[in-house]
Amino acid sequence: MKKMIAALFALFLLAGCGGLFQPMPTPDEDTIATQVAAILTTMPTATEDAGLQPTQPLPTIPPTETPLLPTETTEPTQVQPSPTEPPVQPTETPLPTPTATLQPTATIAFTPSPNDPVARLGPASWTDNMDKDNNWPMGSDKFTEISFSDGVMFLTGLTTTDGWRLTWPELTNFYLEMTFQTGNCNTNDRYGMIVRVPESRNPNRGYLAGLTCDGKVSLRRWDATVGAKGEMFNLIPWTAKSAVKAGANQTNRLGLMAIGDRLILYVNGELVGEARDNTFSKGYFGVFVGARDTEKFTIKVDQVRYWENPTP
Repeated sequence: MKKMIAALFALFLLAGCGGLFQPMPTPDEDTIATQVAAILTTMPTATEDAGLQPTQPLPTIPPTETPLLPTETTEPTQVQPSPTEPPVQPTETPLPTPTATLQPTATIAFTPSPNDPVARLGPASWTDNMDKDNNWPMGSDKFTEISFSDGVMFLTGLTTTDGWRLTWPELTNFYLEMTFQTGNCNTNDRYGMIVRVPESRNPNRGYLAGLTCDGKVSLRRWDATVGAKGEMFNLIPWTAKSAVKAGANQTNRLGLMAIGDRLILYVNGELVGEARDNTFSKGYFGVFVGARDTEKFTIKVDQVRYWENPTP
């Protein structure tokens, strides 16, 4: 402080020297004291930190954003039902099963004529005189062999089991007649017609009207879909009839009238029996043969004809 006052005083002295050319009045002590006080007032006041070296400001670190790590979402805990009562599984409400309404089979009331149906039915709806083979499947299979010659069908049985060949069309109510000629035959060799076969490509059901070499007649119902070996049911059991011409090399006309559930048998124009059955209401028809007692028993079929919707 004293050094500063001395310096200031020297300045004034120099200023005074400059007044050699223009003399100035010499200040008194009070004036000098006042000026010194003013100078002292404008000087900065020393503080306690005056001797400390200023420190470098700390670098400002920008705040870093801490990324949030994905956290695994915890599935809500399934609350199990109380063990005191087992949970009830939902059940599907069954829809009512539609049931087919069975249509009653009409039983037509009439008395079968004992006379030959051909004599009163008029011209046939369809006739095959066997002049051609275009109405029948040709060749051999496991059960039968078929061929045509001189206006006749030759049908041979290859096993003791009845085998058949079908033709068309599908018939419902009809009178069907076939003319057969037997060759060499023995007691139980059989032949006849099969009718109302529901499926022509799978002919495993239908009615069989037949004759035997020894003069018996029958009407049977065959259904291969019943049981492991199928079912052959006798509607008319094998019964000897005088209307049948028994023995080898004989000619017989076998006829069946089917109207509704009524199945009426004729042999050579004579009524020989009747049965009622509604298992098969319509279907295809054909010829069958069974070589029961004679190896390769062969029949000749000379004519097949039918009348649709006949008058009983």
